[in-house]
Amino acid sequence: MKHDTTNTWTLEIVPGHAEKVPLFEGLVEEIYITMIPGKPIETCLEAAREVKERGFLPVPHVAARNFPSEAALNDFFEGVKTLALPKILLLAGGHGAPEGPYHSSFDILETEAFRKAGLETVALAGHPEGNPEDARSWENLQEKCAKLDDLGIRVEIVTQWSFFPEKVDAYLERLHKAGIDIPVRVGVPGPSNMKTLLKYAKICGVSASATAIRKQGLNMGRLLVSNKPDRFVNEVGNTSHFHIYPFGGLEKCAAWLKSRQVGTGKRSAA
Repeated sequence: MKHDTTNTWTLEIVPGHAEKVPLFEGLVEEIYITMIPGKPIETCLEAAREVKERGFLPVPHVAARNFPSEAALNDFFEGVKTLALPKILLLAGGHGAPEGPYHSSFDILETEAFRKAGLETVALAGHPEGNPEDARSWENLQEKCAKLDDLGIRVEIVTQWSFFPEKVDAYLERLHKAGIDIPVRVGVPGPSNMKTLLKYAKICGVSASATAIRKQGLNMGRLLVSNKPDRFVNEVGNTSHFHIYPFGGLEKCAAWLKSRQVGTGKRSAA
C-alpha cells in the first residue's frame, strides 16, 4: 500500500467552476479545463486566465472536433501563447461529427498554429479500457507520442478513469512493455455516489466497467470508488500520480484530498 504523502494530484474542472479553484490551494498545482462540445471555445481560455490569476497552472483541453474553423483554432492558440501556457491536453473530443475541419488530434498537430504556440508539453488521453470512439486508440497513442517527440515537445499521459485498479495496472504495464517511458497520471473519480458514477461512465466511455458493475451488483463498485475512492488509489501500482475528476462536486473533492493530506501535483511528475 502506498503512503499518501507520496501522491501528487491534478484536478479537472469545467470552465464555469474556475472561481472555485481556491478550494484546492495546497492540494494541486495543475488544473485541467475541459472544452465542452457546443459551448463557446473562448470560455476555456477565459477560465484558464482566471485559474492562472488565482495561482494555479491551467492546462486547457484542446478538443479538435470543437473548432469550427481554422481562424478559431488560430485565435485559441494565440490565446494560449498570450497567457504563456506551457501545456495543453490534446484530444479529438466530443461525439459525432466535427464542428469544422479538424477530425482528430493528428489534424491539430499538423497546423502552424499548434507549432507556433510555444508549448513545452502536450498531455494525451490514455484509455485503460480502450476508447469506444476509436478502435485504434492504442496505435494512435503510439503514433502521437512519436510525432510529438519529433517536434521536440514533451509528452505525458492522463488516463480515463476506471472502476477497477487491475485494468489500470494492466494498462501501465502495457505502456512499459511497449517502451512508452513517459509520465502517466491515473484518472480517479472523486467522491460520488454510484448513480452519479454510472452516469458519467456512460458519458466518458467507461462502459465495460459500468456493465460489469451492474452484472456483479453495486457492492464492488461502491467499495472501490464510490463515496471515498481511497482503496482504488491504494491498489493502483506503479504510480503515485493521479488526476481527479470531481463528479461528486468540488467541495466534496477538496475535502477528500485534504483528508489524505496529499501534496501538490508537480509539473515534473505529472
